[in-house]
Formats: sequence, structure tokens, C-alpha cells
Amino acid sequence: MERISRDAIKQASVWMARLWADDVTEQDKQAFQAWRTVNTDNEFAWQQLEILQQKFNNVPDPQLTRKVLVKSSQTVSRRQFLLLGGVSIGTLGLGLSTRSERPNGDEYVTVTGEMKTLTLSDGTILAMNTATRVYVDFNQYERKLHLLEGEIMVTSSHHVTPFYISTAQGMVVPIGTRFTVQQKTDTTQVKVYEGEVALYPTTGANNKHLLAGEQAQFSREYIAEKSDLQANDALWLEQKILAQETPLTEFIAELARYRRGVLNVDPKLAHLKLTGIFSTQDTDKTLYNISQVLPIEVRYRTPLWVSIKGRQ
Repeated sequence: MERISRDAIKQASVWMARLWADDVTEQDKQAFQAWRTVNTDNEFAWQQLEILQQKFNNVPDPQLTRKVLVKSSQTVSRRQFLLLGGVSIGTLGLGLSTRSERPNGDEYVTVTGEMKTLTLSDGTILAMNTATRVYVDFNQYERKLHLLEGEIMVTSSHHVTPFYISTAQGMVVPIGTRFTVQQKTDTTQVKVYEGEVALYPTTGANNKHLLAGEQAQFSREYIAEKSDLQANDALWLEQKILAQETPLTEFIAELARYRRGVLNVDPKLAHLKLTGIFSTQDTDKTLYNISQVLPIEVRYRTPLWVSIKGRQ
């Protein structure tokens, strides 16, 4: 499996999902044959996927086999089509090497404190939070976003081509939805505002679905329990952040994402709590405002080196 490129594996899984659909056309079959013979990677990836399919066909649970691997007598819906591709990709990922590669596609970046909104070629709206790097790779087989760092909000359009977002921990497959994906140090956080998404950890055996109003984090091995969204969770789109009895140290860590330079806070101030909605557009003003309501001092060694201490 290590000899197969990620693109070949993902494209093979997409083709298998398409060929299973009841509305597959002769043109689809001809295009598949052309893809399969264009290079040896494609052919080898397809062979491995067929072998994996045979293994799944031997699973004793007939319901699992029927749902995932056998062509249904009913028309495959768009939702099923997207998920079938996602299941194949997630399962094959178990055998992939973990080598780091530069993603394909066009690179989009925001610097610290910057936000940007893009309309992609398929109509998908992509909003980028501070310090974010994402690659957009669309072709006739699939639409994929590679989130390397930062946070994005995606409002996906209706399209027949499979769409997903990959992160360091796995894959997020949307099903006609509006959601955010944040790449953290060791986890990926997903929040769903409309529709539904499926989460696929890279090496985990399970997946999980999130509906509107739900959120969850996942690592490469497991998915944490779902929880409810706060009403103002997407305030970053308005260049604001919400604090609700939030420890000062946590609030400053979040504010630091929007500020260049060093912003330190004394760990002893963790007992201080903060509530309110604060601006990320002018972080100096925000620091001044919280110094008026909490017993703290904001000290500027330089404009880019700030420390927060308890007030003497």
C-alpha cells in the first residue's frame, strides 16, 4: 500500500462509488476505463480496492455488507454517494504511509489578524480565520480542501462531485452544509451550523456524524464525544470572540491567535474569569478594556512583546 499515491487511492474510491450508483452512464464507464489505464498507480490502486472489497464481503454482519459494499436495488442518493467515497478513502488510509507531502492545488493563506472570504469555482464559500493555510484542489473526480493550519468556515454548494476536507488527523465529509474546521496542535475541531458532516480519523476504525448544532474534536485514532454549539460560536466571522466565565489564561491564548508578536499571561491569573464579547480587530483596545474590569496590568516591553501580570 505504501507504493500507491494518496491521489490514486482517493480517485479509485470515488470511481468505485460512482460505478455502484444506479444512474451510472456508459460515458462514466468509458471515463473510468480511461482513468484506470492512464498510469500504473491508478490500476494498482483499483486492484487493491477490489481486494479490500472482497475482504469486506466476508464480514459476517450482513447488514454492514449490504449497506457498504453491495450495490443496492434502490437509487444511490447524493448523500450515500459522498459517504461511500469517504468510507473507501478512510479505510484505505489505514495502509498509507505517513510521509509528509505538499498538498496539490492552489494555496490560500491569511496572516495573523487577517480574515478572508473566497468563492470557489463550484460556488462553495470559504471563509478563512486568522493564520490559516489551506490548499484548494478541484478536478473532475473530486473536490478537496487540505487544511494545514488555522480555521475555515465552509458553506458547501450542491454538486455531484464528491467533496471533503483533509487535516492532519483525518477527513471531514460534508453533506450539503455550513460548518467550521479548525486545525489544532493534536486534534481537529468541527462545528456544524447547517446540514450534516461525517468525521473519519486517519487510523481509527470508527466514524461519527455531526448534525446542525453539534461539535466534536477528533485525533488520528478516535473521535471525542459530541457536544452542543454555543449560539455565538462563529463570532470570529465578525472579528469578535466570546467569553463566558472563561479563565483569563484561556481567553488570552485565544486572543493571541489574532495578534502578532508575543502575548504572555501569568499562569497564576487563571482563577480570574471573564465574560463578554470582545474585538479581535483591535487587540490593544481589548487588552485595555479587560484591564479595567480585572485586577491586572498590561505591560508593553515593545509593541510586539506584551505581558499581563496581576495588579500590585
